[in-house]
Amino acid sequence: MDHKKSSYKSKGSNSDGNYKSIDKSSRVGSNKSNGGKANLKPAKLFNYNAILVTNGSIKDYGFIYRILVKNFHSLSDTFIIAADGGTLHCSNLKIIPNVIIGDMDSITKGMVEKLGSAAGGADSTIAASEIQFISFNQAKDESDTQLALDYLVKNGYKRIIIIGAFGSRADHSYANLSLLSSPAYDNVKVSIITENSEIFVLKNSCIIKGETGKNISIFSLTPFTFFEKTSGLKYKLKNEKLVFSPARGLSNEFIKDAVKINISEGWLLIVREL
Repeated sequence: MDHKKSSYKSKGSNSDGNYKSIDKSSRVGSNKSNGGKANLKPAKLFNYNAILVTNGSIKDYGFIYRILVKNFHSLSDTFIIAADGGTLHCSNLKIIPNVIIGDMDSITKGMVEKLGSAAGGADSTIAASEIQFISFNQAKDESDTQLALDYLVKNGYKRIIIIGAFGSRADHSYANLSLLSSPAYDNVKVSIITENSEIFVLKNSCIIKGETGKNISIFSLTPFTFFEKTSGLKYKLKNEKLVFSPARGLSNEFIKDAVKINISEGWLLIVREL
C-alpha cells in the first residue's frame, strides 16, 4: 500500500487503495489543571496521513517500519501521535511523535530523552524538544488511544494507521479494536497494523487488494451481513447471510490479487494477511 493508494475509500472519496468502496516530572507532561481538559491546538496538516502509536505490543520493529513506509512512502511528511506509553515504541522505531497525548501514567522522562536519538533522522519532522504534550486526568471516559484518534480526526487527518494496538491486556485490545467500528470515524480511513495483519471495518461494498494465496478473514459485526456476491475469494458468498456467530468467515483466501465484495446490509470486520 502507499499513501496515494490508501487502504480504502468511502463513497465519494478520490483516493484509490488496497481496499476501496464501490459505492514534566517522572510522569512527563502531567497537567491536572482545568479538570485535565487539554487545549487541542490545531496540528499541522502534512498530507492528511497519520500514524497513531499506542502502548500495546510490538515485537518486530523492522517489519512494522517497512509496512509504514510501504503505506506512506516517506514518514517525514506523515503526522505521528503517540498515545502515552506508545512513546517507547516511537523511540524504538526511531521516529519522533509530533504529539504525545493521554493521562501520562505510562511515560517517563527517560522515554522522552530516548527520543533524542531519533532526532535528525530521515524520518524526523521535529526535534524531541518540539514535541507537544496534551495531558488528561486519569479519571476520564476515553482511552488514551481514543483521545489520540479524536485529536487526529478533529485536525483533519483522513488516513490513519494504528500500531501497537494489541497487547497483554485483553480489555485494552478489545477497546482499540472496537474503535474501528465507531460511527465517529466513518469519514476517515482507519486500520490497525500488526506484524502479520491489517485490520479494518467495511460498511459498504468494496474491492480489497491483496496477494494470491494470502489469507483474509471476514466477520460480520452486525447480527448478519447480507452478501449479494463476491469474487476473488476461495470460498465465495452469494445471495446469503454471514452471521455474527459462529465465525464462518475465518481463514478465507485470495485466489486473485483483488477481492470484490458486494453487500447490501451489515458491517464487516476484515483481517487481511500482510
